[in-house]
Amino acid sequence: MLKAGFIGAGGRAQGAHYPSVNRLEDDVEMCAACELDEGKLAQVAQKYEFPQTFTDHRKMLDSLDLDVVYCIMNERWLLQPALDCLNAGKHLFIEKPPGANSDETQQLVETAIANDVYCMVGFQRRFAAVTQEAVRRVSQKGPVSLAVTTFNKQILGSNREFTTTLWNDVCHVVDLLRFMAGGEPTEVTAHQDSFKSEARNFYTAFVRFDNNATGVVFGNRASGGRVLRSELHGVGIGCYMKIPEEIEIYENNSRSVMGGWEVDGVDQNDSPSYEGALTMHRHFVDCVTKKEVPLTDVRDVIHSMHLVDQIEGVLPD
Repeated sequence: MLKAGFIGAGGRAQGAHYPSVNRLEDDVEMCAACELDEGKLAQVAQKYEFPQTFTDHRKMLDSLDLDVVYCIMNERWLLQPALDCLNAGKHLFIEKPPGANSDETQQLVETAIANDVYCMVGFQRRFAAVTQEAVRRVSQKGPVSLAVTTFNKQILGSNREFTTTLWNDVCHVVDLLRFMAGGEPTEVTAHQDSFKSEARNFYTAFVRFDNNATGVVFGNRASGGRVLRSELHGVGIGCYMKIPEEIEIYENNSRSVMGGWEVDGVDQNDSPSYEGALTMHRHFVDCVTKKEVPLTDVRDVIHSMHLVDQIEGVLPD
């Protein structure tokens, strides 16, 4: 059984990560939590019955013989705690984005490799049941021709992000696009715009991959509300996903529709099981146990973040 520690007890950590890991109780022992906010720390300590709590992650690393650490925090504060965990020889799970910029992501890559540990990033859209089903079906029908990802919200006015909405949030569907396309980008044409906003809130990109697949990204924060969708096309098949709840499949002029819960054979109300969070954490634990690099380890994700930079218009040094 893996011994796990947690750093961070904010909304995302408590809403998705603590409960998902807790469901892996046969494989993971939740040993300790660390959080500067003592009120939040008390909440998770009581709910998950942590035997030990800390307000300094270094003391946690020094005091306990942990196998894995879940470090769930904003990119503004992520780098140093993440490096401390990796340098302590702990396999690490972090939320997206992996650092405040590609240079910080590269530091995580190099440190993970130097210490022979994994650093998995929470790009859960890859693990959504509808995504996995689309990739499976299209792979059976020959090469990918087209992948499309769309992630819209309404964010107007002042900038709410420490970095940019592309780096912080739209990165989800940039990574998803690269995963579904199955190749690495060779050509990127991108546009960045601002609509009723002090910062960029509208991104479009056309990407050509080295396997001849084409990708299109839409990230619009000047829209009317939250929409997360994708498409994946192969030879004689097209899959249209509302993530995580539905996949619509057209194959040889025949249409079928499945709910995300139907794909995985779980209860419709058990959204963590089919939206990607639980599957993602199960994958991380299995990879650590089997000594296999996780699908969204920083060794792979660094390439998605480089694509984010290209869409943002950031030129390499």
